[in-house]
Amino acid sequence: MPDNLIIDFDSTFISLESLDEFILNNISNSANSSELRAKIEKITNQGMEGIIDFNFSVNERLKYLCANRDSIKSFSKILKKNITNSFLSNKQFIIENSHKILIISGGFIEMIAPVVKDYNIKKDQIYANEFMFNKNGMIKTISKKTLSYKHSTKVHLVKSLNLKGLTHIIGDGMTDCEVWRKGYADEFYAFTENIRREVVVRCSRQAINCLDDYIKIIS
Repeated sequence: MPDNLIIDFDSTFISLESLDEFILNNISNSANSSELRAKIEKITNQGMEGIIDFNFSVNERLKYLCANRDSIKSFSKILKKNITNSFLSNKQFIIENSHKILIISGGFIEMIAPVVKDYNIKKDQIYANEFMFNKNGMIKTISKKTLSYKHSTKVHLVKSLNLKGLTHIIGDGMTDCEVWRKGYADEFYAFTENIRREVVVRCSRQAINCLDDYIKIIS
């Protein structure tokens, strides 16, 4: 087991892209929901594959969001039902090594924290965006105070953490791969259980189909 294990959240720890599903969950009665889903998924994939800036991708998707604090609480229950299968089956492994795990995501702490809490991963081990709310409790924008926002990319964020010892990163996107390519992780494992992004697999040294594969590698 490395000294630090960085795990992505969307399409890695969970099987969904949380922001995409959160937006769609709040417009489910819209006649154009299928068209909107296609548009949002395109923006997401362009960000994950490095075609467009990831933070730009997040902000573009937020334009479609109309939700409040209560919406987040309800949606967290949905996310808990969509934890990736191999993470569910290896829950004890994650709990036992939780003190070495960091969740670094382009998603939002408010949605991530309730999910990983059951795996003994604390809020201060999560590096992600945070929502800003208006006086009525409606989501307004992204907080500019988080490390995710200030450092704009996972590469810059991980660099700022100045992690000591052996560091591995598991994720499905180019943002994860770049951390390794820039030298801020010793190994990157392209995670393909939920989605296989060929551009990410090609840039990695090793792809894993599930968390079980990773556990075998480090055992």
